[in-house]
Amino acid sequence: MAYVRTVKAASGATAVQIVWSIRLGSRNIEHMGSAHDEAEPAALKAVAAERLASNQAVLDLDVHAPAGSEPLPITSTRMTHLWTDCARRIGSWVSSQP
Repeated sequence: MAYVRTVKAASGATAVQIVWSIRLGSRNIEHMGSAHDEAEPAALKAVAAERLASNQAVLDLDVHAPAGSEPLPITSTRMTHLWTDCARRIGSWVSSQP
């Protein structure tokens, strides 16, 4: 799991970091930069968010939305909801097969 955090440095600057943590409690910290004014933390957080997004693989489910339909809203950040819904949909599809 990775997340972006800000911490105050001894110099008074605000450090923006990406923290990569694993189950056993160990973590790696990637320093994105230090902000010395009020606008810089937002810019550094945006860079960190882009960095996190660039490491994400595309999950190709080969599902095509009907023409003119809107993207579905994201209602949760927990993957268990995705797996539960996928299992429910697959189960209903399997039971409808001859």
